[in-house]
Amino acid sequence: MRFDVLLHELRLFKSRSQAAAAIQSGQALLDGAEVKPSREARAGQRVTLIDHSGRRTLEIVELPHGNVSKEKARELVREIEG
Repeated sequence: MRFDVLLHELRLFKSRSQAAAAIQSGQALLDGAEVKPSREARAGQRVTLIDHSGRRTLEIVELPHGNVSKEKARELVREIEG
């Protein structure tokens, strides 16, 4: 699944374009590295989100399949640091 789509499907960003902008500006990292929004993301990888309030790292437990609720989206990631 594309990294920008994943961030949106996991409800970490309100829109795919916001997710893509965060990725391109280096505020959303995949396994600690800057990647393109089109990069494929898989279960087991780590997502790091950086904003004015600090740094947050999540592990992708499972990829979302179809439209998922906000509650289900929370079950698909595990907080590592934050």
